[in-house]
Amino acid sequence: MMRTRRVALCLLLLPAACSRPRETPAPDGSPTHGPDVGAVRDAAPDAAPPAPSPADAAAAPLPSLSTTPNEFLARGIPTFVLGTAGDDRADHIVATQVGMVRDLLKASATVLDDSIDVAAGPSAWPPNPVVYGSPDVNSVVARLAPVLPLSFGPDRLAFGEREFHGTDLRVIAVIPARAPDAAGPGHPEFLLYAGTGPAAVAEINAVHHGAEPILIANAFGRLQTGRWERSPDGALSAAFPDPPSARIAWRVVERPLAPATDDGTPATVRFGFPEQLAPVDDEAAVIDAALRGLAIAVGKLSLAAPVSLSLYVYPDRRSKLSLTGDQGDGHAVVSANVIHVLHADPSPDGPLESLVAHEGTHILAYAAWGPPGSALVGEGLAVWASGRYGGATLDEWKARLDAPLRLADFLGAGFRRTPEATTYPLAGLLVRAAVDVVGLGNVRDRLYGASASTWNDACVAAGTTADALQSAVDGMLAR
Repeated sequence: MMRTRRVALCLLLLPAACSRPRETPAPDGSPTHGPDVGAVRDAAPDAAPPAPSPADAAAAPLPSLSTTPNEFLARGIPTFVLGTAGDDRADHIVATQVGMVRDLLKASATVLDDSIDVAAGPSAWPPNPVVYGSPDVNSVVARLAPVLPLSFGPDRLAFGEREFHGTDLRVIAVIPARAPDAAGPGHPEFLLYAGTGPAAVAEINAVHHGAEPILIANAFGRLQTGRWERSPDGALSAAFPDPPSARIAWRVVERPLAPATDDGTPATVRFGFPEQLAPVDDEAAVIDAALRGLAIAVGKLSLAAPVSLSLYVYPDRRSKLSLTGDQGDGHAVVSANVIHVLHADPSPDGPLESLVAHEGTHILAYAAWGPPGSALVGEGLAVWASGRYGGATLDEWKARLDAPLRLADFLGAGFRRTPEATTYPLAGLLVRAAVDVVGLGNVRDRLYGASASTWNDACVAAGTTADALQSAVDGMLAR
């Protein structure tokens, strides 16, 4: 991580109106470009589920109301229920998120949402189901909507009369098992990842979670935790005994972001500064530096219509940690088109410009190209676009990295298990090599969305081979 200048002023966590909103994460995490969703479809069971037994409801144990995601996932091999009810982009986001989580597990299974006969009850479900998507992208959730203890809207998440509002809301919750009744079908206990908007599950597993039965997050991170309760008449409801995470009001400054082409469509950048603090002397310079960084990303990605986004600037590391749960120099929330950064030196070609170029690439590429199929290429694209990592250029990193480094070792879980000082610059060099060998268009359409299992085929489709790209990177690292 690049080190930035710190300002000796910490935000006071005053109770204020909320602006739009990792315990162990559940196993971690396109344009229409990327891995074929059909590869996941093949994992759906061929045989029809067994008919439910009349004794299902009577024999079922009393449903637990306190299971946490960590406890649920510790029970056995999970079965991911892949939503296919959205448009192509939404379905691809779900499929890619599930694929990246599966890459981190020793074993798992995947079924399609339309392979489950919800009306048949619990016996029609696969074991240990982990369901991704709200009703608009997952038909299982849509068919269960009348009997679920929570409901979704385009900008609303409700647990009975308790409502949360925002287009950036996400929920991670273990939904208690339910017996069938006059209101609708029964279902087993399942783990749900969902939210408002079709991109809600984008990188949702990166949200720090696992210890609470219910977690609600937004663009600023964890917002509210809760648990399930049952009333004397048997009705299930959610309780939120603890106060929500601190949120503050923001003073917003808007600026245009030019496209990469003269005939393109400009975007809008909303800069957020803490309303309770007086503007810093270099605020204009901070805005200019961030715009330069975003312009670098737009240009490197050749975007004719970049997405509009929000960028929040924090005065110091403690404030950023207290308000987002992340004390790093910067991070992006791709599901909400939001960047959070620490105040840093805004001079031309300085730390802030480079940081925003990196984090901005995550937002801009995700919006335009869809989800990356691997962290190696996703982070590599951001390092390549910014031209540096940790304050050093890619050319400087070529002299620091020790070869040989096998790219195949980092396409899956190995990327996160290796120090960033190796994986990030290596990833940037890979993307540089790929752009040189096959061009930006093939990186976008073929390599960016490829997973560990589809990488070799994607390289061939792009007009090269995995071995050729490995050789290109090896040549960069040759002493």
